[in-house]
Amino acid sequence: MLTLPPYCTPSHDCDSIKIHFRFGFDPKTDDYKVVKLTGLIGPRTYAIRWWLQIEIYSMRKGSWELITERFPSHITNLIDGDSVCVDGHDGHLHWLGYVNEEEDPKTIVAFDLGSEIFREILFPNSILHQNRVNVLGVLSEKLCVMLYIEDVAYEVWVMDEYEVAESWVKRHVLSPFFDDTWPYGFTSHNEFLIEDNGYLVLYDSSANKQCILEDHCAEEYGVEKIVEYVDSFVWVAPAKHEMVDG
Repeated sequence: MLTLPPYCTPSHDCDSIKIHFRFGFDPKTDDYKVVKLTGLIGPRTYAIRWWLQIEIYSMRKGSWELITERFPSHITNLIDGDSVCVDGHDGHLHWLGYVNEEEDPKTIVAFDLGSEIFREILFPNSILHQNRVNVLGVLSEKLCVMLYIEDVAYEVWVMDEYEVAESWVKRHVLSPFFDDTWPYGFTSHNEFLIEDNGYLVLYDSSANKQCILEDHCAEEYGVEKIVEYVDSFVWVAPAKHEMVDG
């Protein structure tokens, strides 16, 4: 386990601050990084009025640094900012955000860990203004959006060509799913993982079969996020700095 050093804390009323953390790997520098977003909330509203300077922790450097790139100012809130971790796109992190206080429409904010630049990815036009549950994920190493159609199914939209809005394709309609379900995403074997009435369920769309993980009750463990374990020989501790005699 690695304990990160303290980060900057704004000198504002704690009730007026929202902080989001996101962890990812930068293949360009072979470095694990933590991105910290801090937003100031306006009076009598949950909307973000102002995004403060971005802070990034580098495991190679072992320290936090402020960057000049600013979070898009017109994003007023993030949807489940810490619940879903999407970092499977060649060193990019993603957030699902609202564009205005009415929480419509939505947009995807992408951050390149190498260049440290934010970009926006447009939603598919056909679901842009639909007031439904949307969750970001990865399907077959491509960015996807899972859209819940109440008491019917989940639609899965996949971006075939990264950052090309015209490449969104509706890849799956998974059904039937009813109330009290929540999508966590897809495994590396393209199995759909959801919470159904407090239990974790793996759904194989190709075989149309469900497997209830009876030993893993989401309500019992308070599950918010599930990340698939992958063996790796990449280090996760900060590099040690050698002492040099003067």
